[in-house]
Amino acid sequence: MVQIAEGTFRVGDRLPTEGELCSTHGLARGTVRRALGSLEQFGMISRRPGVGTTVIAPIPAAGYQPVAQSAADIATLAAETRLSSPWTGEVVANAELACRMGVRRGTKWSVIEGKRVRRRGDDTPLCWSEHYLRGDLPADTLLRDHLTIDMLANQRVEQTISASLLQARIAEALGTEVGGAALVITRRHRDQGGRLISVGIHTHPADRYSITTNL
Repeated sequence: MVQIAEGTFRVGDRLPTEGELCSTHGLARGTVRRALGSLEQFGMISRRPGVGTTVIAPIPAAGYQPVAQSAADIATLAAETRLSSPWTGEVVANAELACRMGVRRGTKWSVIEGKRVRRRGDDTPLCWSEHYLRGDLPADTLLRDHLTIDMLANQRVEQTISASLLQARIAEALGTEVGGAALVITRRHRDQGGRLISVGIHTHPADRYSITTNL
């Protein structure tokens, strides 16, 4: 997805085979198949037996979908959106923030936060995104604002969806009503040992999101 968004593979180009992708990125075949399945669902590639996999669209045809169903979906979200004029710094989790993040009070975190917009097209803010990285890890990881399937391959992601009311700071930044309804998606990334690596909290005003699933 990232290579399509960045133009490495353009509309009409053939993608490498599943075997070649596994070898290049060191991924299991099942992971590659799920990633390609997500791209096909987004309307970005066409897969035909005997022909191969062809890029048919540079961005998801289905539009922005905030709820991820796989690691490939998370990488897709990162590839098609970005933070606009983000703020970066360090924080110590107080009682309120610790509750939101699901961490211990008094723990230290690097943070980057800001309005999330599409990389192409309409720049209306989609949501307010906060990304917290464990304080003992290199902070420059956050500045990339760029997740790939490779980076997520060895992580376990817990996704929580909840409802909330928009705080004044976030409502003002997004140009919407204070106290309005919002969808909050929290993703906690853990390493293979179960240790928390990072937490992403994404707050969507009620009129800025839709959830579509295929059953």
